[in-house]
Amino acid sequence: MMVMQMRTEFSIQYKASPKIKFKEEHLKNKKDFVEFLSKTSKHWKEGNYFLRSDLGPFAGFYVKKGGKVKLLKENQNKTPYLCWGILGTK
Repeated sequence: MMVMQMRTEFSIQYKASPKIKFKEEHLKNKKDFVEFLSKTSKHWKEGNYFLRSDLGPFAGFYVKKGGKVKLLKENQNKTPYLCWGILGTK
């Protein structure tokens, strides 16, 4: 999936890490998904990001300094991200 960095007026492909590949074990539940994102984004700039799949925005998250990740439920248009259909409320 392509990593997009959200800016004030637009989003742009994140140049430092433009793509992420997931394995089945990363998508078992919310805890495993957030843990994988935290490890992957440890050295990223602080800010809002989303993962773009062929079907649309898969997941949105905020990266704090040090790789702490907060998973977002919906985008700015109040549309739920696709990951919640897979992760549910686990």
